[in-house]
Amino acid sequence: MCKVLCVANQKGGVGKTTLTYNVGCSFALEGKKVLLVDLDGLCTLTKANGFDPSKFDTSIVEVLENSKNIVGAIYDTEIAGVSLLPSSPMLDTLELKMVSKKDKYDRLKNALEIVKPIFDVILIDCSPALNVFSVSALSAADYLLVPAETKYQSDFSLDVFLTTYETIKEVRNPNINLLGVVATMYNCQATEDKEVLQTLKEKVEVLGIIKRTTAVSSAVKKGLPCVIANRRTVVAKEFREITRKIMCQMEV
Repeated sequence: MCKVLCVANQKGGVGKTTLTYNVGCSFALEGKKVLLVDLDGLCTLTKANGFDPSKFDTSIVEVLENSKNIVGAIYDTEIAGVSLLPSSPMLDTLELKMVSKKDKYDRLKNALEIVKPIFDVILIDCSPALNVFSVSALSAADYLLVPAETKYQSDFSLDVFLTTYETIKEVRNPNINLLGVVATMYNCQATEDKEVLQTLKEKVEVLGIIKRTTAVSSAVKKGLPCVIANRRTVVAKEFREITRKIMCQMEV
């Protein structure tokens, strides 16, 4: 049975897309068929896969407008087992049109139901905001994975987001479950990072620690995830280990 995993945090710059991309591709390396959904108007996940968002005839925008079938908006990537539902720069404009629609929070879930038989896991990369699309993603997901930078400001933002998650779980999606947090961009030499990491561990389950390293950024330049471009590095092995923990919890 296909599981839907939402990767989200209201704070920007915490490594959501990097986590989504590497965990998604790690699933594929474990033999799973994966769909990556780019639900961010900046199209970062789409670009990370080596695509120009302006070149697609059909994207997540047309799917959410209910004008196109989702099957026609899914594209193969260069990574075996990984497909992409790309975003578009017009996504933020679409939100203005959808605000008054009664089914605005259900459109993504309804669309994904059509392709669930094709995939083992669907990962949704959200924008760093609480908007129509992030609420839609949380409403459609079976599980939530939260990347959190080990900085004081990020820790405060995490508390706010976890409150949001609990509200959405109560009001819209009682079936969603929090898998845990991945500590990102960790600097083991910094006192602030050590203190925030300890605080995280006291509040939620920390599934893994991604250290601040050039291995991730160098992989992006190659148009590949770290788990493929730099697979022998410590950070790539950590992404793979995080994915295995997620697979166990999700029973994928």
